[in-house]
Amino acid sequence: MSSTALKIFAAVSVLAAIILAAVGYRMSREYAQKSETAQQQVKQKEAEQTLAVVAVKSLAAYQPIARDDVALVPVSVKPVDPFTSLDEVVGKAPLIDVDAGAPVTRRYFREGNLLARAIPTGFQAVSISVTDVLAVGGFLRPGDIVDILIYLRGAEGIDKPQARVLLKNVRVLAYLEQVVDRPQGVEDKNPSQRQQRTAVLAIADQDTTKLMLGASVGELRLALHGQAEEDAAASVAAGNGTTSPAQTVAAGGAAAAAPKADSGALDKAITTEELGRIKSLRPVAPRARIEIIRGNDRSTVTTK
Repeated sequence: MSSTALKIFAAVSVLAAIILAAVGYRMSREYAQKSETAQQQVKQKEAEQTLAVVAVKSLAAYQPIARDDVALVPVSVKPVDPFTSLDEVVGKAPLIDVDAGAPVTRRYFREGNLLARAIPTGFQAVSISVTDVLAVGGFLRPGDIVDILIYLRGAEGIDKPQARVLLKNVRVLAYLEQVVDRPQGVEDKNPSQRQQRTAVLAIADQDTTKLMLGASVGELRLALHGQAEEDAAASVAAGNGTTSPAQTVAAGGAAAAAPKADSGALDKAITTEELGRIKSLRPVAPRARIEIIRGNDRSTVTTK
């Protein structure tokens, strides 16, 4: 082989070595970048994990949870409304069984019931079937104060039909499956299908049977209190340092005032016989009075 061919071969070998070195360097750089990206993704996933309380073993319904029954562990998918501390769970009793390994969330416990939390101490939530006529034309809303009126057509122990106030100052806890009002713009998709509606009322413990009996023997209707009347009662109660019945029921305080059948409610009771005796309200002309003086004697005569 000539010297020229050897030179050419050597040059080609050097060039090939340079090309292979460049390709190897580029491949190593790409591999390092991919490895670094993978490590960052793993770290990001680890950072995205949320600490949540998880059942270590199956939890029985209505049985208090022991500290050894649960653990605080990282989870990749964040549960809805989870507990993030063992102290929030230990000692509480779930309403249903919880599988081992399942996150323990607030829906398993009573505090998830908004209506139950809205019932004041000394009261019970009682539902009655209502129509638009019964529920103030359908304008009833959660939080309103109403009087429950009853019309008795006649029953055992009732001689004549009568209308009266059954219960006063009753708080509406829920209406149309709503514990609070819906946001503006959200409407019922099938209003025509809701022929039978329900209103949930806060009734004092001693009056629940009274309401049940009244609903069975007569027709109920709700009379809505005005907002101005409720605000005035609230301001008077605040000035006196007391709490009005409406405020007490709304706040759910321990000293909730129970509605009572006071004299005002009894005065509003009326029978059909009394209604028939109501006279016409025509204006009556005032009678003229004439004073007659005879010496020292004075007398007054009233004309018809």
